[in-house]
Amino acid sequence: MSKIKLVTLDIDDTLLDDNQIISEANMKAIHQAIDLGVKVVLCSGRTHTGMKEYLDKLGINGNDQYIITNGGSIIESVAGDIIYKKTLSNKTYREIDAFIQKNELHYNVVDVLGNTFTSNNDFIDPYTIIQAFENGKGLFIRTPDQLPENFEITKAIINENKIKLDSIEDSVNQRFGQNYYIVRTGDGFLEIMPKNIDKGSALASLADFLKIDISETMAIGDGENDIPMLKKAGISIAMGNSKMKIKNMVDFVTSNNNESGVAEAFSKYVLN
Repeated sequence: MSKIKLVTLDIDDTLLDDNQIISEANMKAIHQAIDLGVKVVLCSGRTHTGMKEYLDKLGINGNDQYIITNGGSIIESVAGDIIYKKTLSNKTYREIDAFIQKNELHYNVVDVLGNTFTSNNDFIDPYTIIQAFENGKGLFIRTPDQLPENFEITKAIINENKIKLDSIEDSVNQRFGQNYYIVRTGDGFLEIMPKNIDKGSALASLADFLKIDISETMAIGDGENDIPMLKKAGISIAMGNSKMKIKNMVDFVTSNNNESGVAEAFSKYVLN
């Protein structure tokens, strides 16, 4: 029986190679872990729908398997039963929208059902279009005033090129950082999420729900938004394609996402 009972696993640039494919080696290692009774939990900024293709390919399904979506805002069973969620109110959406309009930025927000919304109507950035397509829930052009007072979002994502995001990141943190969790999830993506919500807090909550000691958990990731779960997990694994900052803080650096680094990590810590 594996000492590791729960693995949280990032998707993009971790589980998937650069062609968005799960390698045969990664697939085999995950299947073997599940056969041993290990909970393998996809943990991503994606929505449930955005994960479904990969869950199906891995054969992870049912009410006794789990996913962490929207960067940690929602913990749910693969069957869709929500165990935990924390959202941002329409009031917060208004505050974010006002900041966006004032600074002439592009962004989108995601609700608890995975629908994508933006109030931008002059130009819809490509990431927003891609995200709406991946979520399979449609893209809605709405201002906060056009939505119900009880409308909730899981996060807001500012989408700009790297140079522009670099120039406004400090001002976003100054405006929202005290009350919300701000994380750069890529060169062109800056996310605003509920305070104290991240992949690490979601890992701890799910482990507690499953009555698994945190020392019996493992996390694998490559990006800035993976840092909280890498810090929280009993064993932390950075992908070979991670930045040096992340490699320097983990227990083990595995091969990169094009070399089945996930399978290597499973072989070393889960399947031994």
